[in-house]
Amino acid sequence: MRRPRDVRLDSLTGLMPLYAATLDPENVYAALRAEWGSVAAVELSDGVPAWLALDWSDALRVVRERNNFTREVKRWRAFQNGQVKPGTGLHAFFSDRDNAYYSDGADHTRRRAVVDDAFAQVDESALRRDMQWVCDRMLAHIVKDGATTADLVPTYTQFVPSLAVAAMYGLGADDAGVMGQYARDIFSNTAAAGPAFVGLNTMLETLIRERERNPGHDLLSAIVLWRDPRTGTGLTDTELLDTAQMIQSAGHEMSVAWVTMALVYLLSDNDFDGRVRGGRLGIDEALDAVLVNSSPVWNTPARFATADIEIGSVLNDNNVDIGGRFVHDGEAVVAAAAEATASVHRGVDPVWSGTSRASLAFGASGPHHCPAQRISRIIVKASVEAVLHRMPGLTLTVPADQLGTSLSLWARSASSLPVSFDPVTGYEETWARMGASQ
Repeated sequence: MRRPRDVRLDSLTGLMPLYAATLDPENVYAALRAEWGSVAAVELSDGVPAWLALDWSDALRVVRERNNFTREVKRWRAFQNGQVKPGTGLHAFFSDRDNAYYSDGADHTRRRAVVDDAFAQVDESALRRDMQWVCDRMLAHIVKDGATTADLVPTYTQFVPSLAVAAMYGLGADDAGVMGQYARDIFSNTAAAGPAFVGLNTMLETLIRERERNPGHDLLSAIVLWRDPRTGTGLTDTELLDTAQMIQSAGHEMSVAWVTMALVYLLSDNDFDGRVRGGRLGIDEALDAVLVNSSPVWNTPARFATADIEIGSVLNDNNVDIGGRFVHDGEAVVAAAAEATASVHRGVDPVWSGTSRASLAFGASGPHHCPAQRISRIIVKASVEAVLHRMPGLTLTVPADQLGTSLSLWARSASSLPVSFDPVTGYEETWARMGASQ
C-alpha cells in the first residue's frame, strides 16, 4: 500500500524497525521505498518513530540544512512528551548535552571551536608512531606460540581504536579497555547505555580534575586549557564533561567499525585485496572505497525538524511523482548514510564509481562535519596496515555473509572476523625490542 504524502509520525504504529535493515538491507530498503517513497517512516526502538531519508539528496539536506534540521533534543516532540522513555537506550543516547554534537547556533560554534583547536594540537606523526606500537603489541599477542587462527573482532578491532583514543587522553591500556566497553554499551541502544554514560562520566570527571591540577600535552588537557579568544573564558564544568564524553564515544565506535569493515572488504574481495597487496591501490584509496561501498555508518543520529518541511518524493499507485513527503515540526529525521551512499552509485559509470569519495560516513560539509576525520583515518590506516604486514597468508575461514552484523542503529560492523594465517616466528622478540625503545 502506498502511503499518503502527509501523515504525522505520532499517529503511526506497527512500523518497520530500523534494526531490520542491518539484517537484510536490500529487501528492507526496497520495501520501505515501495510503501513510502524516498522518505520512509520507521521505528527507532521502543515504539518511537522517525523518518528515514533514503536518497542522497534528501540525506544531504538533513545533515546540512541547519535552519530546517537541528541536533537540539529539546526540539524533538517525542522526547519532550515522554514517548522516549527514561531508562531506555534511546533516552540515554539522545539526552540533551552541552557539547557541539547536540547544539546549534552560537553555542555550537563556541563548543566546536574547542574540539577543532584541540585536534589541531594533536601531533599526528607521534600518533602514527603510537598506533604502530599499539597494533604491533596487539598482534604479537595474537600470533604468539605459533597460533594460526584468531577472531580479529574481540582480539583486535574492538580494542585498537579504544587504546588510541585513551592514549590521546593520556591513559594506559587498562583504562582504555574500560572506556571502550562504555562506548560499546552507549551505542548499543539497550538498557546498558544509561549505566555506561554514568560510568564513563564518573571516569572522565576524575580525569578532568586531574588535568586541571596537572595539565599535560594530551587532548583532554587541551580541552581543559582552552579559552575563548574573545572573552578569555573556557568551558563550563558540564561542557567539559560532555565534550570529553562526545569525543571518546563517537571516536571509538566509528573507528572500530571502519577498521572491521575495511578488513572484511579486503579479505572477502579477492580482486580488491590483490590490488592493495600488489601496490596498485594504496591503503588510503582502499579506505575510501570501503566508505563508499561498505559504509561503517548505517545511519546518522537523528536531527529534528524546526518547522513543517517537504522533502523527498512520493509516488502514487500509478507510479507518478506527486510531490515530497511532509515532515512536521519536532519530528525526528534520520539520514540513512549507507543506503544514501549506495543509491548515488547505482547505475552510474563504473569508472567514476570506482574512484568516488562520495560518502556520508563523516556527515557532509558544514558546521556538523566530523572534526576527527583526519585523526580517525590515521588510527584506522595504521590498524589495517599492521594486519596486512604482520599476518602473512591471512584468509577468512567462513564466507563473508556468515560474519554476522553488529546490531547498532548507527554503526555498521561485523560481529566476528575469524581468520587463519601462516605461523609467525620471531615477532614477539621483535616487538619486545620495539617496546624497550619506547
